[in-house]
Amino acid sequence: MIEPYGLIVILLGLIMAIYTFKEYSRKRIGTIPFIIWTIIWIALISTGIYPQLYLGLASSLGMAAPIQFVTTFSIIILFAIVYQIFRTVGDINRKITKIVQHVALEESDDKKDQ
Repeated sequence: MIEPYGLIVILLGLIMAIYTFKEYSRKRIGTIPFIIWTIIWIALISTGIYPQLYLGLASSLGMAAPIQFVTTFSIIILFAIVYQIFRTVGDINRKITKIVQHVALEESDDKKDQ
């Protein structure tokens, strides 16, 4: 029988998987992020359906309590997400700088022509 937390995890995973698929079909996320998030949501759903696999994985990694596995895995995933956000913000910053420089040069050329 599935525990109440398992039902919540399954429901959350399904909702997020559907949302991720909709975002991918609307071309708001790329193929690689779609695959990564789909794997994460499938893993989340799997832990709700088969909690014994999750408990076995946690104990095989030498973690006394399953919550240690969740915390460690979550922190690793969050670091990866923060790095991707950092990289994206840097790319956007560079693009904005180029656009601003281009607009400033065009405006200065327009003033010289007058």
